[in-house]
Amino acid sequence: MGGVADVIGAAARVGALALGVIAFATVRLPASTPVAPMLPGAPAVAVNDHVGGAPSVDVLRDAGPAAVAGGLPADGAGDRWALRTGGWYISVDGAVVPIPSLSEQTAARPRSGLALTLSPFDNIIWYHANAEGFDWRLVAALIFEESRFNPTARSSKGAYGLMQVRPIAAEAVGAERFEAPDDNVRAGVRYLRQLDEMFQQVRGLDRLKFVLAAYNMGPGHVRDAQMLARRFGYDPYRWDDAVAVMLPLLEEPAIYETLPLGFARGNSTVAYVSRVLERFQHYRLTTPATTDAGRTTTRG
Repeated sequence: MGGVADVIGAAARVGALALGVIAFATVRLPASTPVAPMLPGAPAVAVNDHVGGAPSVDVLRDAGPAAVAGGLPADGAGDRWALRTGGWYISVDGAVVPIPSLSEQTAARPRSGLALTLSPFDNIIWYHANAEGFDWRLVAALIFEESRFNPTARSSKGAYGLMQVRPIAAEAVGAERFEAPDDNVRAGVRYLRQLDEMFQQVRGLDRLKFVLAAYNMGPGHVRDAQMLARRFGYDPYRWDDAVAVMLPLLEEPAIYETLPLGFARGNSTVAYVSRVLERFQHYRLTTPATTDAGRTTTRG
């Protein structure tokens, strides 16, 4: 058992330094408790996968059909050990929740003093969102929609990282690097700011909806939808009952063939905007916008 305990202790020490959360304690497994190896390739289900409290040892069980259906294997079959602390798991044979590397964390900007609440990247998100005048919870909601907080997510169109930054967007804001989480969030938030400036004629919450739509589908397609709004007598600077009605028409051949940028998944973009704003509202109700220094974000 000493070998497994040593692995957990090493993971704990690295996790404390990388995440900047409460100090991890070395946890020793009970000598009488067997550790059954996971089946090759089997997924894992984390028991109580996001809770606070002191470091402790938890069990992750082999996620067979019964586990997927809501049950867990009997008699400890398929158990493996993991360290739990500050609401995040580090398992013996890999991270259940993506953990940023030490180099990524040391490259990050000064910490906001914000306790981790939504992801291991909260401090990075807060710093760059605040620097550009956005509510960090809005950016976090967008990141959840884009990548589920996966820093290595990649799309078939070349979008990469937490904010699914595409090379063309990185180039637009002068970002030479956008792979590491810190660089990715910086580039993504700067691109949000650039989009915000493009739609200055739009006011209030409608402007935020235009910006999110442009982040999802590109500003050119949003301009096409505004063009359609004018053509059909709608307000091109209004989202609800106007541009949001026009966007699905970008999927109709008789319509999109007449537009500068052609086809776009307008229905998907309308749904995307709604999901991000709903999650943002949830985060606003459940997550603080203020750091321990009393500084607040300015947009949203």
